[in-house]
Amino acid sequence: MDKTGIIEMVHASAALEGSTLDLEECRLLLEKQVSSAGKTIQEQMMCMGLDGAYRHCLEFARTHEYWSSYRIKMLAVEALRCFGLDGDAVSSESALAKVCSIANGCRLHLGTTSPEDIYRGSLSIHFIVSSQKPWADGNDVMGRLLMNYLQMECGLAPVIVRPSQRSEYKRILAVAKEEDIEEIFVNFMMGHLHDAPEKEKSRPAPVMLAYTSRKPLVQKFSSRQMILQLLRERPYMTTADLASAIGISAKGVEKQLRLLKEAGSLERIGPDKGGHWHVI
Repeated sequence: MDKTGIIEMVHASAALEGSTLDLEECRLLLEKQVSSAGKTIQEQMMCMGLDGAYRHCLEFARTHEYWSSYRIKMLAVEALRCFGLDGDAVSSESALAKVCSIANGCRLHLGTTSPEDIYRGSLSIHFIVSSQKPWADGNDVMGRLLMNYLQMECGLAPVIVRPSQRSEYKRILAVAKEEDIEEIFVNFMMGHLHDAPEKEKSRPAPVMLAYTSRKPLVQKFSSRQMILQLLRERPYMTTADLASAIGISAKGVEKQLRLLKEAGSLERIGPDKGGHWHVI
């Protein structure tokens, strides 16, 4: 599995959650840390969080270490950060235990379990997470992530939901959850294991204002913009949380916070410990 494969999985999963980045925009973001004009910070941060989670999946897959609830929560911390969720906070430990049982069963019998059975096991993991909803949100994201994790670890080509199948994938998953019949979803997905890559439908160019600058459409992320966006959604984030979320040092975050306060864009309510941020 190379960088291209990871980016394809990230792009496909993010697109199912509403991301409008096309594959090339996603590649630019994840390889060059360059964003595209007209794309929201939220959807780009979702791609960045998923990228980190998928890369950790690849590392874990290479070491073939035992699946545990703790490991799943580690992945969820990264993948669900853009949803404003704590990946450690789950409502159903039993769902994670089921996932680990299926995954470890496939791993321990890798030489004797057929690829078809492993694929079915990975799809079952997806369904369990999506239907039992261990997290407050983002369960379909985690279902796809863990599905692909097991496939990668077992040396199988990861299942990617292609553009033409997105609507049907969502419909079938919703029906299977409503009826509580796993096979509806598993059988549908088994029919699309090896769908070839497809081109995204072209989207209309964003409406431009009458006055436009000559700056290129692709521009660097602004750390300050990302900090403000994060603090609007999660005002109790710490300096360390912010540093981890946007990929700069804690000292860098402290500098940006100071500049934002001086500019009147941000204020601290309450003490350093126990207080929170207010975006003005």
